[in-house]
Amino acid sequence: MAAPPLFDRIRSEARSTAERKVASVLLEGYPTRALATVEVLAKQASVSAPTVLRFLTKIGFSRFADFQAAAIADVERQLGSPLNNIRSEAPAEAPHHIYQRTLLMQAEALHLAAAQAMPAEFDAIVDLLVSPRATIKLLGGRYSQNLAQRLATQLGQLRPGVVFTPLTLGFAYDTLVDAGPQDVFVIFDYRRYQSELLTFARGVRQSGARLCLFTDTWRSPIAEHADAVLTSPDASTSPFGSRVVVTAQIEAIVAAISLRCRDSSRDRLARIEELRNLGATEPSKES
Repeated sequence: MAAPPLFDRIRSEARSTAERKVASVLLEGYPTRALATVEVLAKQASVSAPTVLRFLTKIGFSRFADFQAAAIADVERQLGSPLNNIRSEAPAEAPHHIYQRTLLMQAEALHLAAAQAMPAEFDAIVDLLVSPRATIKLLGGRYSQNLAQRLATQLGQLRPGVVFTPLTLGFAYDTLVDAGPQDVFVIFDYRRYQSELLTFARGVRQSGARLCLFTDTWRSPIAEHADAVLTSPDASTSPFGSRVVVTAQIEAIVAAISLRCRDSSRDRLARIEELRNLGATEPSKES
């Protein structure tokens, strides 16, 4: 199904960090969030109400009521589509087996994430991660630090200055001692959000470092402090939620960085292979 015209305007016109926050929140819950109050929308986006109104003015709406009317009109057009009516008359029956049901649920989550994607927000994260002067430090919570480690492992093969920081026994806070504008922190935080990560994120902002956040569509409180945020739906048959979409986001980040730094990444990977071959061909010493 093609995206409604207003949806595309929201996505294409967001440029600044604040505008991208507003646009991301609107797109993640379109059209429901468009029908909330300005104050509610501002709170969800971690911006001020005037920021929301300025963005809506930028996309052609001098009054919030006019924007909401346009969102309602978009919905009515979609609901009145003959193709939509045909689809709604013949819903697919969900498979009974949990294995099939889980796979289809994750496929739907990937389609939804792609439809709601804000490429400008993704590009903002890539811009920060490819900066040759930046040191990249990654961390996550109890059930998400494995995601931070995965991105750190792959990113470290493409560029120097990548550090995975386990959040254990409070020692992660030591990395804030030397943090500054040259650093980029990447945090993974999903419900239930961890207070330690929020405290850490505040420390990151106080240090002057930049901050990227991976979270779910309910948005970790860390979003208020982040320069860029990637969200993912986490519906799942598992009690721990799903990390299928964020895994795909990590793969997309790595692919984008490898393209942006093609020559240096290729040279670095070649050097890594040379070093690995040294270890593999070195004769063992007799005791």
